[in-house]
Amino acid sequence: MDLNVVLGAGVLLIVAYYLIRAIARPLLGLGRIAVRSAVAFLLIWAVNSLGSYAGFHIGMNLASALTIGVLGVPGAALLLAVKYFI
Repeated sequence: MDLNVVLGAGVLLIVAYYLIRAIARPLLGLGRIAVRSAVAFLLIWAVNSLGSYAGFHIGMNLASALTIGVLGVPGAALLLAVKYFI
C-alpha cells in the first residue's frame, strides 16, 4: 500500500473518533433528561391518582414532565407552588 493511503486512513480514523465523541456527549445528556422526564410522568400520574381523593390534580403534560425532569425535586416543588398559588 501507498504511504499516503495509510496516513490518510489513520487521520480519518482519528477525526472520526473525536467527531463521534463530540456528538455522543450531548446525546447522553438528552438521554438522561428523557429518562428523568419519563419517571416524572409516572410520578405525576401517581400524585394525580392519590390526589384525586383529596381533590388535588397536577396537569400531566410535557412541560410539567420536563420541568421535573430537568430540575428534579426543586422542579416538583415549583409545580406544586404554582398549583397552590394560581
